[in-house]
Amino acid sequence: MAEARAKSVPVVLLGGGHAHVEVVRRLGELGLGAQITLVSPSRHAPYSGMLPGHISGEYSFDDFHIDLAALCARSGMTFVETTATVIDPEQRVVWLASGESLGYGLLSIDIGSTPSLPEGTSSGISVKPIASFADRLARLEALAGEGGLSTLAVVGQGVAGVEVAFALKRRWEGRGISIVLVGRAAEPIPERSRWARRLLEREMHKAGIAHLPAFDVEAFRDGVLVARDGQTLAVDEVVWTTSSGAPAFLSATGLQLDEKGFICVDDTLRSLSHPDVFAAGDVASLPDPRPKAGVFAVRQGPVLAGNIHRSLSQDRLRPYFPQSSWLVLISLSDGRAIADKWGLAIAGRWVDRWKHRIDSRFMRRYR
Repeated sequence: MAEARAKSVPVVLLGGGHAHVEVVRRLGELGLGAQITLVSPSRHAPYSGMLPGHISGEYSFDDFHIDLAALCARSGMTFVETTATVIDPEQRVVWLASGESLGYGLLSIDIGSTPSLPEGTSSGISVKPIASFADRLARLEALAGEGGLSTLAVVGQGVAGVEVAFALKRRWEGRGISIVLVGRAAEPIPERSRWARRLLEREMHKAGIAHLPAFDVEAFRDGVLVARDGQTLAVDEVVWTTSSGAPAFLSATGLQLDEKGFICVDDTLRSLSHPDVFAAGDVASLPDPRPKAGVFAVRQGPVLAGNIHRSLSQDRLRPYFPQSSWLVLISLSDGRAIADKWGLAIAGRWVDRWKHRIDSRFMRRYR
């Protein structure tokens, strides 16, 4: 009876994030593909860990993208290339930008996050959503090629910001383009260990990447970055790698959200307000919060796949336990990387080779 129910309940997966690609793979292996539909705005899902390598020129577009349509076809699932505009959890219906609707018995949401920019700011180039960043990178490259780029600011001092700064410096090596890392903190990667910060500051100095700390960006207008305390910085363009924001349409869903608009879930990744809804990746607000980073979405994938299957079979769900300490590998885009964990950090070429093996192993699962 449970097995028959498991193969009859329609499942909708919104978003092609790191957790959902593993859900597609695992549930496809269990023979549940026929009842599952994956909805994503693009058939190509990027792996965030390899984005710096793409920016620097190490990886091609295909190297760091998963073909969702092909993955779904191999798993016997339906792939729909569009976005969701409305989620009605009371009627169990998702409305799509195409005008169509999908009913569901179970819904899982892994749609990532949006850039969190200063209020009223629409200029500059945001790294998120990563799925469409390749197009924005092409526009940035065109600007550099036309000679319209002499100084570029990367706003955001987290791991994403420093990796993008190093990658762009490598991409434009010898072309006379200055890179400035900007942010409100006193040091780069303030969330990481003291050793990692010291290593990174040394490498930034060697690479010729300037750093403007304690600069809390309030606006970017007419080629000038403006800080809340009145400081200014003239630049030709800005790349935003700032903190993540929640997709705005979630506020009208009726799902329980946290104060920032992300979906509140329990330790099984199930919505606190609607037990037939799951969420993972950046869009999920965990009971034990963690940074919005791909390392957690990857670890959530197997747990989410298992719990969707258990929910279909009416079995007891299992909890997801986020790492209390996690490895961070920071690409320096020169054949080296920094490894940081447990308060210890080290840099070297072997670290970069290690990172490449980890990233390549992840990609091979879905090809």
